Amino acid sequence: MDTMALHRPLIIYNDQSVEAQLVAEALARRIESTIAVWPVEGLDNRTLDEPPSVVITVGGDGTILRAVRFAAPLGAAILGVNFGKVGFMTEVEPADALELVPKYLEPGFGWVQERAMLQVDVAPSRERAGHKFPLHALNDVVVGRGGVSRMVQLKTIVNDAELTTHRADAVVVATATGSTGYALSAGGPILYPESTDILIKPVASHITLSPAVVVPRSSVVELVLESNQDGALSADGSPDGPLQPGDVVRIAASPLYAKFLRAGSPDRFYSSLVYRLRRGMEPHSGAGAPTQQEADRRA
Repeated sequence: MDTMALHRPLIIYNDQSVEAQLVAEALARRIESTIAVWPVEGLDNRTLDEPPSVVITVGGDGTILRAVRFAAPLGAAILGVNFGKVGFMTEVEPADALELVPKYLEPGFGWVQERAMLQVDVAPSRERAGHKFPLHALNDVVVGRGGVSRMVQLKTIVNDAELTTHRADAVVVATATGSTGYALSAGGPILYPESTDILIKPVASHITLSPAVVVPRSSVVELVLESNQDGALSADGSPDGPLQPGDVVRIAASPLYAKFLRAGSPDRFYSSLVYRLRRGMEPHSGAGAPTQQEADRRA
């Protein structure tokens, strides 16, 4: 847990949501010193003369995952306004945004949570449809089948020791943050958000090791594509390049951390966990969603 000096924020919003854009623009008017208001689309091609110390996202967890690629190298903390369905990484609900967001920017109001990220590279090194490596991911790295609807065969190696060869739809290598995403839907465990452990979970495994394996942060995980057909690599849900037989995907702890502005007890994660999972299964619109305080009461 830490605090930080906050300066002019950057606001990034989900441009697929009219409501999110309206709230982002209203926040910019409320916070007079805002650097800029950007749609999340095209974010990778943008630059700033003055790096922000905080990035306010108005969208769901997907908006945060895209914003992290921009914010983490700058050391900027993220404050998420939830227009998503679950919002595990967000902090403020839309109904509270205009009142609460300015308070988070006041010195001493909240604290900074750091979450571990993954770094991924691929060997042999070659041009891969314009994708640049290494990549950094907050949620997960997924190696799976390409355009052919057949299982892939992936030799899984941890610290140069062979763990197993998975025959599965995919193998997910996730952080604690990603343990509540794709890894959870595949039957994996939930890790505490500030855990630095790395989770390995196959998806639809066939006659091979199917339980999740959790390894420490110091581990290096290698996934070797042993199938005859091509595979695909995805980091945080983005299509980050095709794979060819024999390619080795190398995953390790990233030197970067994702930072989030928080308020209240860190243990609030537990009180709202079941509520957020339940909400993810229900029809949901970000506007008018329950506040975090209501989520805590109903959990």
